[in-house]
Amino acid sequence: MKIISFLILGLTSNLLVSQETNLKTPAEITLEFINDYKKWNDFTNNLSLNDKNSDEIIELEYKKIITKYCQANKTYQGISFGSHSNHCPEFEKITKVIVKKESAVIKTKFVDPSNSFRNANYEYHFVKIENNWFLEEVFLVDKEGKYEGL
Repeated sequence: MKIISFLILGLTSNLLVSQETNLKTPAEITLEFINDYKKWNDFTNNLSLNDKNSDEIIELEYKKIITKYCQANKTYQGISFGSHSNHCPEFEKITKVIVKKESAVIKTKFVDPSNSFRNANYEYHFVKIENNWFLEEVFLVDKEGKYEGL
């Protein structure tokens, strides 16, 4: 009987963790995306410097990020990465949160104190489907307009 109780308790705790993950707010998801993107960029940049045949791995790792945050049918642009990530938890902070019933926009500002040329504004657009938030697009925003970034 104790074994069955532990098994049920174990399954229940896993279920609660999954539900908690699905119930994150768009702001929390944005911060998690920024962190994951930074890790991906750094990994990718290091890999490309050491392995000139790394394109497939780089693409696969980026697709993991898209799959984690976006709907299954998300079509994304060509990937780009570099020695300095476009998204970094140290430099990118949330400036505004706009949440409606089925959509949300999280605005962030990226400020690099050592290189003001890299300063940027972003908008993370979300849609809510069956109680889950999905990242639809990340826009780079400047005086001229908004540019897709996923």
